[in-house]
Amino acid sequence: MSYQEAALENGLQIMDNAAMSLPDNGKDDVILAAPSQDSLEDLIRRGQAGDARAMEGLYSRYKTALFNMAYRYTYDRAAAEDLLQEIFIKIFTHLGDVRKTETFTGWVYRIALNTCYSYLRGKRIELQKNVPLADVEGTLHAPGARESSNDVRKPLDEAIAGLPKKLKEIFLLHDVQGFKHEEIARMLGLSVGTSKSQLFKARLRLRDYLTKKKAC
Repeated sequence: MSYQEAALENGLQIMDNAAMSLPDNGKDDVILAAPSQDSLEDLIRRGQAGDARAMEGLYSRYKTALFNMAYRYTYDRAAAEDLLQEIFIKIFTHLGDVRKTETFTGWVYRIALNTCYSYLRGKRIELQKNVPLADVEGTLHAPGARESSNDVRKPLDEAIAGLPKKLKEIFLLHDVQGFKHEEIARMLGLSVGTSKSQLFKARLRLRDYLTKKKAC
């Protein structure tokens, strides 16, 4: 049995048996990595050797963040769960390609993003919704925001859905997933300056759209 076949078999068993502690629909909480007693470097090294427990550790560490990302691109829990499995199948199958621990998280998120985009292209749909974000220049953090959030969410979702692909990608990674510009730059193969510039443009577009809709 080849490494890829063994990894895939172990990965599928892990996803079948692991507890899927995933957020409920509409939740905004984002967990970037679950606590682990093992270092990421150790988990990768052992996972590359076919250690099922190490692969389970990688799954536990990233499953919630990757589910959140898939859910924000599909707004469909069942589809997000299917994408999560597809993402991890790709991760486990190509785990042997990883050479540097410091680039692993970026590699994982590139796989996740590409998988989400492939799903959307395959379905020939245009994203219409995203999970309402907790922070667009303070709009949803202002006093009384909870009472008025329903008035803001619809135009906010529409504004995010209307962003060009690259702007939306960086906006979601930075303002939703909580990545720093340096991390986004490594993840997407951009300069830090480009990441900052694209985020600024995305926020401007959102602000302009919400202003026109009288939502902020």
